[in-house]
Amino acid sequence: MAKKAKKNKEKKTNDERILDQHHIEYEEASFEWLTRGRSALDEANAQGVDPKSILKTIVLQANKDPKDYVVVCLPLEYEIDLKLVAQELGKKQVHLADNKNLINITGYIHGANTPIGINVRKGFPIYFDERIKDQPLISVSAGKVGRSVRLKQTDLIDLVKGKYIKVEK
Repeated sequence: MAKKAKKNKEKKTNDERILDQHHIEYEEASFEWLTRGRSALDEANAQGVDPKSILKTIVLQANKDPKDYVVVCLPLEYEIDLKLVAQELGKKQVHLADNKNLINITGYIHGANTPIGINVRKGFPIYFDERIKDQPLISVSAGKVGRSVRLKQTDLIDLVKGKYIKVEK
């Protein structure tokens, strides 16, 4: 019977293995809001998780340079001001990376992008909305749609060498 239970356990994602390799504690989390027909914010509230602690990962291309990508992580409920982000980063302009080409840019499909793997594998700089500073625990994608990891905000910032910026006025 123990074998069956082991079989049903989901395999770790590559990003969870990266956290393990760096001895970073995390909890597996699942925000399957699409399959439940809810909004992501409703799902977070139903699980008793502060929606401001669940981050979306936005991949941006700077100055229309095919090699100048940056990643910005911000709470689900917030928007991103591209002009402000460009200004904060000292770039002439930034725009959203091509969703259809994300797999080639980051190695992840839309909805599975995570600062963990993008930084470790691709070396892209990672920026965080400064408003998350008061969130001791945050959730980011585990590299698979619907699967997240919840960890100490400071552990993630340290791992990806993240910096805080303003992303919205």
